Amino acid sequence: MVVSSEPGLRSIEVTRGDVRTPDVVAVEAPLEIRVGDRPLVITMRTPGHDEELAAGFLFGEGVIARAEQVDAIRVEPNSEVTSAEDLAAGKVGGGDRVMVTLRDGVDVADVERAQRDYRATAACGVCGKESLDDLDQALPTIQARDCSTELLASLPDLMRPHQPLFDATGGIHAAGLFTLEGKLLGVREDIGRHNAVDKVIGRAVLDGATSLSDRILVVSGRAGFELVQKALKAAIPVMVSVGAASSLAVDIATAAGMTLYSFVGPGRGNLHR
Repeated sequence: MVVSSEPGLRSIEVTRGDVRTPDVVAVEAPLEIRVGDRPLVITMRTPGHDEELAAGFLFGEGVIARAEQVDAIRVEPNSEVTSAEDLAAGKVGGGDRVMVTLRDGVDVADVERAQRDYRATAACGVCGKESLDDLDQALPTIQARDCSTELLASLPDLMRPHQPLFDATGGIHAAGLFTLEGKLLGVREDIGRHNAVDKVIGRAVLDGATSLSDRILVVSGRAGFELVQKALKAAIPVMVSVGAASSLAVDIATAAGMTLYSFVGPGRGNLHR
């Protein structure tokens, strides 16, 4: 088995018909985010931009409001290789760690609350919550923004050339941030939908953003409850999804005043507001 030079990809061999041929798959591996000496969350993600993932997660959970509250973010890669025997026994491996050190003045109670409120897997941003009450999250006030559907419909195509992992594997999600005028600010990919969103938000935070109230979030998949909630927690007023929206996503977006434009494609798009 050959490991690709791109950390998010791995080269493998597959059989197509009777022919053994090389292929590429997206890497899925565990990442533990720690704040100080506290393990905060474990997520299954695609390696790369792990510092951004941690920063975006902490921003979305209200632990930090700006990059200056972070003293340091350090990635500790796991050097151990999980053997075939361990995998056969159901062992995933130790995974990597992101160690976040916060400056004095950040409320430790916010870290404890985030630890209680959120459990992440690659499949679902709400899996692992212990009760129905845990789904309730405080949301900031959203300033409604008007954008033409023509502009919103154009954004996935602007994001598409910046999805190399999807081009290589066909099995990875993307999230992009745009200005309200449609200028692309950044794209991140990950096997987990919410991880891609955290990464692109984290990049904005590390670059100095203290509010995302003048940004548009575009996601390559569906607009589910957990992604709309994550966008709203970051005060993002406009969201575009290539996939369809769920009923609860529409409900919370509409109630919050978010412009949600879903199921975007050639000659189609559903505006919810």
